[in-house]
Amino acid sequence: MREELPLSERLLQTLHNLCATAPDLARRSEELAQVLQLDSNDVENILDNYGLEGYVKSFRDNEGKKRYYLTGSGIIKVCALFT
Repeated sequence: MREELPLSERLLQTLHNLCATAPDLARRSEELAQVLQLDSNDVENILDNYGLEGYVKSFRDNEGKKRYYLTGSGIIKVCALFT
């Protein structure tokens, strides 16, 4: 039986499940926080760290909200969670 994924990896998996794999498909941290029932600041901190590792990219939308999407490396990392 498979163990529960750590929160940070569930966050990457959620981005993948929501098809956030390109800038035009990026998701706001508030959306992700709502899906995972977390604080949006915690979501941003985790994703910003993944950004430093090259797994996600972020930008500010026209409302000044931060949006995130998986990079190619992030997609590979998520796929590796299933092996």
